[in-house]
Amino acid sequence: MEFINQTFFDRNFEENKDDFSLNLFMHNNVCIMVLAFYLAIEQFCYGYFLAQDDVLKDIHLFSAFVMGVYFIFAVYFYGRNIMYASLWLKIYELSFGLYGFASSILRALTIKSTIFAIPTVYIAVIYGFAVFFYFRPAKSFMIYSITCVCTILLLPIFKPEVLYHNYKYDIISNNVIAWIASCIGFQRFRKEFVNQKTIRKKNEMLQEKTIEIEKINKELHYNSTMDSLTNLYNRRWLNQLLEDEFIKCKKTGKTCSLILLDVDFFKSINDTYGHSVGDRVLVEVAELIKQSVRKEDAVGRWGGEEFLVICPETEFDTIYQIAEQIRVRIENFDFRLKDKVTCCLGIATNLASDTVLELVQKADRGLYRAKDKGRNRVEKGE
Repeated sequence: MEFINQTFFDRNFEENKDDFSLNLFMHNNVCIMVLAFYLAIEQFCYGYFLAQDDVLKDIHLFSAFVMGVYFIFAVYFYGRNIMYASLWLKIYELSFGLYGFASSILRALTIKSTIFAIPTVYIAVIYGFAVFFYFRPAKSFMIYSITCVCTILLLPIFKPEVLYHNYKYDIISNNVIAWIASCIGFQRFRKEFVNQKTIRKKNEMLQEKTIEIEKINKELHYNSTMDSLTNLYNRRWLNQLLEDEFIKCKKTGKTCSLILLDVDFFKSINDTYGHSVGDRVLVEVAELIKQSVRKEDAVGRWGGEEFLVICPETEFDTIYQIAEQIRVRIENFDFRLKDKVTCCLGIATNLASDTVLELVQKADRGLYRAKDKGRNRVEKGE
């Protein structure tokens, strides 16, 4: 009962009905293209070289012409990007089968024989239709029924000598078996379609999940390494970069330099203009620092209004020039405030005996020396 219900009513295909119909048509069209090419050659050879009867010769040659037309249409549809199996396309694919049945019946009626047996061409058509083509069982049932009735009614008229044979039962039996084979083939195609849809849907869901996970991982990486306000490295990641750079410098024997920057009187900016303006100033200072340093330098927010620049393989003279460039750029920038914004910068270059902590402390001492000497200046940490 479940097989019959699924076979005739297609309740599970409402959602993907159009897609399933298109897949069904594309399969049948490929079968039409291959069979039409073969049958056009076969029927032409039969009609031109083998047929001795003029009627059969005409039938074969006409069939060759019709198959050629079907082949041209099949190639045309195969090469197009068809989005929807329209009514005309369904009529086209159905007409190929109907023509095959009509042709086989016509040949069965015109074969001269005193003893009737169902012609092999008729058997080949009904079973070939069942094997190669996938039609909805209700549609194929209609086709087999029409073929069966037409053969039973027409055969006695054209061949009255076969009335005493059990041809009716043979025709009915073969058509029923062919229809059952057609239903099985359709259900197999249908099951494969459902499986492909399920796999495709699960792959899409998996891809969406993968993209979502990648997005979350990027967000987690950003949150763990970047300062959300200034879009610079945060202190945690600066410490990691500083450790890595320090190890590299120890191995190569080269120096590593730091710039520690603090915005002068930043608390008064917050108190006077509000925290939103203070945040804007920090963002603009961060951008000015990025514009002043080199590609290989790492810039981050050390905390509050403090910023740290890691300058790999950099000697004191170079680090001083970079720091002075930052100071001048900030001093000359229009922050759109009543008072000018300036900064203090402490610089330090490591010695062979220094640790990471000692290098940071040296830069911090340079920063406080700059503050003690009147601010808006660069001082070396000892």
